[in-house]
Amino acid sequence: MSDKAKPELELLIRSRPGGSGSATGSGGSSGGFVTRRYVANQVALTVRPRRIPEESYEIQAQSRKDRKLFYVIRQLEADKYLFLNEEEYFLWQKMDGLHTLRDVATAYFLKFGSFDFRVIQRFLSRARENKLIVIPQTDLVRRSLADEPVSMRSHFLTKLRGLDLRLPNVDQKLAVLYQRMRVFFTRPAFACYALLLVLGGVAFVKQSGRGAGAEVLHAGHALLVPVFLLFHVMAVVVHELAHALACKHFGREVKAFGFTFMNRLMPSVYADVTDMWMSTRKARMAVSFAGPLSGLLLGSASAILAWILPAGIPSSFFWFVGITIVAFSLGSLYPCLFIESDGYHILSDWLRMPALREHSRRVLRDKLRDIVRARRTRPMTSDERTYFLYGLASVVSLTAVATTIVVIAAHRLTR
Repeated sequence: MSDKAKPELELLIRSRPGGSGSATGSGGSSGGFVTRRYVANQVALTVRPRRIPEESYEIQAQSRKDRKLFYVIRQLEADKYLFLNEEEYFLWQKMDGLHTLRDVATAYFLKFGSFDFRVIQRFLSRARENKLIVIPQTDLVRRSLADEPVSMRSHFLTKLRGLDLRLPNVDQKLAVLYQRMRVFFTRPAFACYALLLVLGGVAFVKQSGRGAGAEVLHAGHALLVPVFLLFHVMAVVVHELAHALACKHFGREVKAFGFTFMNRLMPSVYADVTDMWMSTRKARMAVSFAGPLSGLLLGSASAILAWILPAGIPSSFFWFVGITIVAFSLGSLYPCLFIESDGYHILSDWLRMPALREHSRRVLRDKLRDIVRARRTRPMTSDERTYFLYGLASVVSLTAVATTIVVIAAHRLTR
């Protein structure tokens, strides 16, 4: 039986004194040298990928918790963002149209001391999708970078998530709106926010102490339900508008503002403030906090109004609106649920750990696999411990939420 030989990269490496001489791939040693061969996995080694011109992208270096850098690259024409670690950024810099993939792979090996051709394959796919490189379209590269078959379910969800109703020229409109509302981003305004939150807290305590809200919850005023939902829709719009105006406060562009399906199937208003990745870490944290803060302020104002009104249906209604808006706002600040909430983004930036959720899932999966197989492992690094603790907290939180829902449902069914 004869197999078609795959492209290989062969390197002749001088062995270190006292080294083990082990190598990834196949090879033999002679005269203090080790030959290492790497299968190319259908990537055409003679292809010369070329990154786009400098005037076609914007780049921002960000520091991680371990003081290593990662890079946020914005493709200006397609308005796409790509996050690169140091290794991927090195690959991208080497793709200048003059070096072949064989040259790039060799340079990577000599700098980092190890290599897997799947690294190049995955990076080429990501960079090509985000239009950051130009690749000569040989048949071999087409096969290597071809998309995997998509199921009907995935196709339907992709179409559904692709529904995007956005306002036209939204950045210019928000820039004008920000100029008119910039007083809300001054220190006197922040002092007023603090006072409103304190008064709102007092109002909640006073109202809950006299049992406010019971009339709305138990008297069955069906006509108040649409009004209640309308207040919450308005709160969501204000939440996203706060994100957008905070983004304009820091001088970045709001890409879009409209309606779509968030987190796969959740209908919601949204503000696209991804351009904040080109700003500072503290600015991103402030923009993430602006949305929940708006909900806390609205909820506090509703509670104060309920406190002022005489006891009765209106007072109970505004108390109930306020407490639910505050609950949703505090929920959006909770970071440990494996979803990209505002609290998650704040925590991720505070820890200087982009993709915290994805890394924590991987660490949890690997640790669980090691426990099941009773395999001894090396001690976790500082970053891995953080990923593990975040993942564990998220699992515990999700379990607690699910248990609470089941208990409440069972209690209502058995009444």
